[in-house]
Amino acid sequence: MVGPALASVLRSGRAEFNARFTAARHLYPQLDGDTFTQFLQTAVNELAQATERVRPDRVAEVVIAAYDAALELAGQNLAGPNSRLPVIEEAWRKVLPKAATLVAKAPARVIAAVCNAVHQLASTPGARAAEWIGRMEALASDCDEVEVFLRLGQVAGWRAGLAHFRKSALAAADSLPEALALAAVGAKAKEGWPVEREKLLRNPWHDPADGQNHLGLRIVARVGAFRGFGGLFVKPPEVAAAGEHFLVRSGEDCWLLTADLFSATFHRAGKGEFDAARRQQRPRPALQFSGASVIWNGQRVEFPALGEFTSTAANDTTLALTGRSTHSVALVALPNEAMSETSGKAGGLKS
Repeated sequence: MVGPALASVLRSGRAEFNARFTAARHLYPQLDGDTFTQFLQTAVNELAQATERVRPDRVAEVVIAAYDAALELAGQNLAGPNSRLPVIEEAWRKVLPKAATLVAKAPARVIAAVCNAVHQLASTPGARAAEWIGRMEALASDCDEVEVFLRLGQVAGWRAGLAHFRKSALAAADSLPEALALAAVGAKAKEGWPVEREKLLRNPWHDPADGQNHLGLRIVARVGAFRGFGGLFVKPPEVAAAGEHFLVRSGEDCWLLTADLFSATFHRAGKGEFDAARRQQRPRPALQFSGASVIWNGQRVEFPALGEFTSTAANDTTLALTGRSTHSVALVALPNEAMSETSGKAGGLKS
């Protein structure tokens, strides 16, 4: 059963909606009528009801946009009980009703943005689509304009696992109201957004919810795994510094690794890029290596779980280590003192 708002629109445009369904069937032969109807009766119906409460004059426009989006989702097996990505329907039912005022202003744009964001997160290894949904559900009502909502989605996407969007997300946060920007990154700081932004920009391992100044070397992430266990690497990897990121090689395959406190993502790269980065690495006097130990400013720190190091690389904020006992890359946060010392220097170093 559907509510009066959706029922009224469907009834008044029955012939047009039937034509849209028939056209979609030609485009998506696998489109299942029962699956589509169930999505209409749940997710689309809830959005129509939420719109009626805030903008009854825009219900028809919202239903038309939602109907078309639902056809596309059902046709690609992205809606209904057997969906390949159930989180998309979860976003419809949790985020879109909370943003009903904004959906009413730009139905097709907002619906597509939410679907695309969740699809990208769900398709990115290690990303957390459910976290994005929860953050957007909690903060959607604080957005008074569509652009604010979309920029909030960018920041929430970075926080939920898209590490490669870090800089663009911080730029998007700059245009949010200060309280919303701080909430979007989970900050508890009282200094304000400009101070918090500088910390996040300067140090990928800064925790907005913590804010403490950690001393000493510490592993902040272990990324990658043996391909036989669902990872990327056929052989133990090697690393090289690539500016603020790292290049990783395993056999003939290479990736660009982007990482911060919230996640790590791998992106295909060329072997020539890796080889060039290794040639450009320069020693850093403060960092030395011996077996499975890092000697930093004369202090020895052991990393026995890695085994003897097979490669090392460092940039201004992070040390990347690979060892004989693992197929993963260990990322070690460099303390603030090390950041100050290495700031402006390029490259890394080999073991």
